[in-house]
Amino acid sequence: MAHAETKTTSRRLLALLGAAALLAALVAIVPRQADSAPLRVVVLGQTPETPPASCPGKVVNNVPISECRVEGHITGFQSIADGVARPFEAPFEGKIVAWSITLAKPSTQETKTTTDEVGFFNDFFGTPAEARIGILRPVEGVKPPQYKLVRQSPIEVLDPYFGSTPIFALDHPLTVLKGQVVALTIPTWAPMFALNLSGENTWRGSRLPDHCISKEDIQGGHPQQGVGKTKTYGCYYSDARLLYTATLVKKP
Repeated sequence: MAHAETKTTSRRLLALLGAAALLAALVAIVPRQADSAPLRVVVLGQTPETPPASCPGKVVNNVPISECRVEGHITGFQSIADGVARPFEAPFEGKIVAWSITLAKPSTQETKTTTDEVGFFNDFFGTPAEARIGILRPVEGVKPPQYKLVRQSPIEVLDPYFGSTPIFALDHPLTVLKGQVVALTIPTWAPMFALNLSGENTWRGSRLPDHCISKEDIQGGHPQQGVGKTKTYGCYYSDARLLYTATLVKKP
């Protein structure tokens, strides 16, 4: 009888010790209250509705009814998106962990109602279609405005994603400070351009003033891809939108 009680006591002691060890382990792995707050996530550039990109165009009896318009050889960012000012300005310090781009599906054939839009833009801007994002730091007290490129993502080839909205997760998230801007860089061309919108949609591009709209200025433009270098954003466009977003994460 005494032997049985000893075994029972031993088992109880072991159980208590095991429970204490489990409690200690749980306390060790549960973070402090300040660290356990949820991550704050903001999708820069997102609005309740996304307008459609302009391509493909349409031709009737050899007369263009609607245009396929794209952008190329430029770095740009939306100044106002659907009435929201500075939609790509970081409201806090954090990390850009992913970005997305809404792509039209340009035509590849010559028919009675379409033209080979992809072939035209490949000849005009270069091939393949591609884009990346960059983090810009504004230069204070300069007009027209200038921005310094502080970080950028890898280039993504866009052709396989025409007609969709791909999301590109970043293996190495980009640090962004409060007040810095997430811009879209287009080394060749990208069909992510919405046209004929209201005046509550404006964007700024990395071209010099008075070199904003001619064929020669657009084809001869240079996107901002030199990290640490500064570029003038002298062109301000209205009634149009660059269709991209960037996901910003902050840990309180």
